[in-house]
Amino acid sequence: MKAPYWILLIGAVPVAPGVAETPVSVDAAGLVRFHDIDSDDNGYVSRVEARSVAAVENAFDSVDVDGNGLLDRAEYTSVRSAREAE
Repeated sequence: MKAPYWILLIGAVPVAPGVAETPVSVDAAGLVRFHDIDSDDNGYVSRVEARSVAAVENAFDSVDVDGNGLLDRAEYTSVRSAREAE
């Protein structure tokens, strides 16, 4: 007996981002690599992505120099510098 068509489709459903993520390492400053936190690979860390790392979420407004609601690589690096200076 053949499986119903809808059962075959269930196996083809992609897993949503964040459901089966692999762990990432955190450095002494409490930060992960820019590439790891930029989950959509658009070259920026959004407020939503920043929520995954408390240090970034807490410093977000102070390091978002251009006020666009996104952290580029340089702004993200300034989070690291601020944490290391503490």
